[in-house]
Amino acid sequence: MQTLNAPTVPLTGINLIEASAGTGKTWTISWLYLRLVAEEGLRVDQILVVTYTEAATAELRDRIRKRLADALAFLEGRDSGETYSSLLTQDSPEVCITRLQLALVSFDEAAVFTIHGFCKRVLTENAFEARLPFESELVANEDNLLLELADTFWYQHFLKPSDVHLRLLQQQGLTPDKLLATVRLFIGKPYLHEVIPAVADDSFTQAKAAFNSAMSAAASVWREQQTNIQALLHEALSGKVLNAQTYKADKVNTWLLLIEAAFTSGVVEKDAAEALEKLGARYLQSKTNKAKSPPTHAFFDALDVLHEAHTGLQALLPGVLEHLRLQLLHYLRRELPLRKQQRGLLTFDDLLLQLEQALTRHPSFAQRLAAQYQAALIDEFQDTDPIQYAIFGCIYPPSAAEQLQRVFYVGDPKQAIYGFRGADIHTYLQAAHHAQQRYTLGQNFRSHADLLAALNHLFGQSSNPFRGEIAYEEVVAGKDQAAIFLPAADEETPLPPLRLWEWDVPEEHRGSDVEDALAAATADDIARLLNAGQQGQAVIGDKPLRSGDIAVLVRTSRQGERVRNALLERGIASVQRSRDSIFSTREASEWRAVLRAIAEPGNEAALKQALITELFGYSAEQLHALEQQPALLESALEAFHDWHKIWKTQGFMPMFRRWLHQQQRDQYLLGFVDGERRLTNLLHLAELIHTETRLHGHGMHALIRWLQQKAEAAEAEETHQLRLESDAELVQIVTIHKSKGLEYAVVYCPYLWQEREPSKHAWFSWYDTTQGEGVPCLQADSLATDAQRQQRWEEEKAENLRLLYVALTRAKYHCTLAVVTGAVSRFDYYSALGWLLFGDLPQQAAILGKATKDKMQAPERQALMQAQLKAIVSTSPGTIGLESVPLISELRRYCPPVVSAEPPIAQAPLRLRATLKVGSFSGLVAGKDDEKPDYDSLALLNTSALGRDNGRGDVFPRGAQAGSCLHKMLEEMDFMQSVAAQRDSVLLPALQRHGMAERWLPAAERLLEQVLHTSLIAAATGGQTLAQLPKARRMDELEFYFWVDRFRLPALQRVLREYLPVEWTAIHAAIERLKFPLLTGYMKGFIDLIFEADGQYYIVDYKSNELGATAADYAFDAMQQAMAEHHYYLQYLIYSVALQRYLRLRLADYAWETHVGGVLYLFLRGMQPSVAGSGVFFHKPDAALIDALDQVMG
Repeated sequence: MQTLNAPTVPLTGINLIEASAGTGKTWTISWLYLRLVAEEGLRVDQILVVTYTEAATAELRDRIRKRLADALAFLEGRDSGETYSSLLTQDSPEVCITRLQLALVSFDEAAVFTIHGFCKRVLTENAFEARLPFESELVANEDNLLLELADTFWYQHFLKPSDVHLRLLQQQGLTPDKLLATVRLFIGKPYLHEVIPAVADDSFTQAKAAFNSAMSAAASVWREQQTNIQALLHEALSGKVLNAQTYKADKVNTWLLLIEAAFTSGVVEKDAAEALEKLGARYLQSKTNKAKSPPTHAFFDALDVLHEAHTGLQALLPGVLEHLRLQLLHYLRRELPLRKQQRGLLTFDDLLLQLEQALTRHPSFAQRLAAQYQAALIDEFQDTDPIQYAIFGCIYPPSAAEQLQRVFYVGDPKQAIYGFRGADIHTYLQAAHHAQQRYTLGQNFRSHADLLAALNHLFGQSSNPFRGEIAYEEVVAGKDQAAIFLPAADEETPLPPLRLWEWDVPEEHRGSDVEDALAAATADDIARLLNAGQQGQAVIGDKPLRSGDIAVLVRTSRQGERVRNALLERGIASVQRSRDSIFSTREASEWRAVLRAIAEPGNEAALKQALITELFGYSAEQLHALEQQPALLESALEAFHDWHKIWKTQGFMPMFRRWLHQQQRDQYLLGFVDGERRLTNLLHLAELIHTETRLHGHGMHALIRWLQQKAEAAEAEETHQLRLESDAELVQIVTIHKSKGLEYAVVYCPYLWQEREPSKHAWFSWYDTTQGEGVPCLQADSLATDAQRQQRWEEEKAENLRLLYVALTRAKYHCTLAVVTGAVSRFDYYSALGWLLFGDLPQQAAILGKATKDKMQAPERQALMQAQLKAIVSTSPGTIGLESVPLISELRRYCPPVVSAEPPIAQAPLRLRATLKVGSFSGLVAGKDDEKPDYDSLALLNTSALGRDNGRGDVFPRGAQAGSCLHKMLEEMDFMQSVAAQRDSVLLPALQRHGMAERWLPAAERLLEQVLHTSLIAAATGGQTLAQLPKARRMDELEFYFWVDRFRLPALQRVLREYLPVEWTAIHAAIERLKFPLLTGYMKGFIDLIFEADGQYYIVDYKSNELGATAADYAFDAMQQAMAEHHYYLQYLIYSVALQRYLRLRLADYAWETHVGGVLYLFLRGMQPSVAGSGVFFHKPDAALIDALDQVMG
């Protein structure tokens, strides 16, 4: 292939650019775009640019616009930092300048799209040709429609009692969800050639007829001779005719019951099949004792015939199942578009399919698009598929005259790693054959020259490094990189750019032991380098090596967790990036179990299953105590009943919040080593479930089924992928798929030596290369030939090699690669890495081949592999090193820098996660770890004391329980209704729930009437009272979480001293008494009430404290004293920060002064409508105070 020079390459024909990792793909595309504008005179709306993600689209738009602006600056004589002299050899500079100016002015019209965005634009503008409804809603997925259609298909087929084969499948556990799970990946791939062999109709018909006939005959004999048959068998047992080990009276009776049940149902269950065999004449004969005669009867002969017929029918079931799946696939392809058309829905896959069909039907439509988009730059083309390529092939056909085409397909086949998502490398290779010109990019602008030399040498070890048509093109450094020094273990010599960690694993080691050891070695080496960075001994340019410079690449999230835990043990924080679905996590699985127990609150088995999850953490001893003590069990069931009721009456999210704070699961989860990850997953799940419930109104069991179906889905949608638990500058743990397109200074690859076993799915697709250019095929694994499975595996091996390439090309300066050559798994020796390192050796068959598996542990094989590794190192240009994996006997801890603050405060040495917790007002002022609403939240299986009786029936009692009761009444009341009208619906139930006598009703009514009708400070609210407040304008018990980072007491005190009124002497004195440690984590709390009046939002907190018996005891100064004593001023300032962060997300023009009215602390016992301001503490903090607090909290 030719090396492409973007400033001079001809801009005609269909061109393919193979852009290796780091070779400036985006730079090249922007240069080609510039030339199409400046030299060819095309407008920005005539140049089609397509890539595959929204983020890449945004970056490409920015880079293209900058390229145009830089070129214009150069041509106008302004410094642009890059030369564009090649443009001067074309048209006159004035023409180029005019074209570039026009392009920049009109750049909002630039046709830069994702593939789906392009299809949507074209379909919308050409709805007639596309047969598209003029108003269609674009939805992210079609899960609910698919489940609906799968159910319909199921009922159509499985409600026929005569279809015994379908009932047998159902008996084996087949469900609509399982049936759908197999075919859903292939619904949008009509181009796959189905080679699933059909069941021969005549053989299946004969098998069913033989079974039905045998069933009828045996049942008839049984009905007529049942008594005689039983007598014969019992006589044989009592006479010791039959083997006593096989035939016992209870067993025989059970077998007869199973057989009779089969006669009734017409289906032979699994246990009944054994009964048919054991009571058949042949088996009875084989188990008859010596010198005895077996019992004989026509019934036993009939059971032999029935057993044989059942076995024959069972043998055909795999074919029947695959035929049924194929029927479902065709049904869905036919019915799904109709159902979506009826409901005005489109998915992203529909956009592609409908455009391809429209272009195929209307060649003139394709010609119009070619005229509209006179040039095309297609990015990430290695991830194409037959439908996508067909779209561009229709618009820009290879058969057209070269001079009429201006098409550049840009991609790197070595990075085609998304086969699981539908990307098809074979389509790319076909397109490469059709290209009129093929180019490569020869300069790498990412990695250091020495690391590139190492990779060139490594991939040069194999004559066929990617097992097929894809070649490795050597690249050279395109720019000088910063000087780097990373010390080796001796702290004096530098690490080589590529370090091979070799380990000949002993026979007795298990795979999990090896993974743990490599995680420990990786973490220890990272700690060593970071400590060196702290001492100025590990540097990149003029900067010390930092955590954020380092990445560990893994294949699976499980491997990532091993590395994460090893890093945590050494005091190193990390963050995981993964494309894994949130629904496949442990938290999702356990949350399903909890939801099932809540949905079925009387189901003790479901309850116990929920309690043993790590979301509750019950031990075996606790579960045993629950079983032995009925009161505990009843209390647990009652808690689940309460959550069930809240879910049923208020919805999922209120139930989730109640469960979360009652059980204090946030703090509990953060107690785990990976607690932040666990809590992030749980909160993410709750958000997705809430959204799904709101959009589709799922009931409890439907929602649980949706979660199960999502867990079984083949791929995670973008919104369902695991979220980052933190975005701080930490060591990155990244799956290789997620790492594509990213770069890191230092990379560790501890697990590339592993090879996965061939994926096991009921169906698979593969390329049949025996037919012309190859045909994409669909086959069922149960019916596949060995050759078909082998071809599928070869394709997976090739993709694993491409994953290896992606991993090794993420590093800028250094990469450590583990090479395990010992007895861990028979797959390790012919992994992708094994192929690359040893695939060209004459003895490679003895190393990698299955046929010599028994010789894999031979010393000569190990010696041969180690010799090859040494040869690779010795023949490299000094850029590859070989070390033994440093097996760790003692932890090496990382000593992070101490960040000082003004004024300095003493703190314990940093222990990760020790300071990462959920903080709250209670925790800050009283050292409590839990934050609850003002009403007491009864923890599961716990009780609390009742409020104190003051002995007076006319005054509501004091105490925590009474206060909780008042809070609950205010939370549930409709303020605009009279209190008396809510006596039975709100007041009485609240008293009963809090264990208070009904005689307190009159006192509660009087108190609440006064509260509702007291003015809430006329100056603040225009005389507003709670009684004037409709439910639509209030939010009760608003729970909040927000992130705080290194929240320090001195900084808080400094802000409060500066901004709180100086005359608040009691509060200023209280500020000096505050004590709490550094807090990093989440701030959590519950705001009793937020209401809106005249466009402003007010915070309300109810206080049931009794300050005295007179109105003077509830005047402002007296209340200020209580505010100071209990640090309530800090509570409402935290609430104010929470409200500000909440409103910022929801009000585009948010401003504190405009949208916030202030804070109202209502001392309920002192509120009197006749005394203005009595019992009402009002304050509106300055905006500067809230902004300063917001900043201090991070």
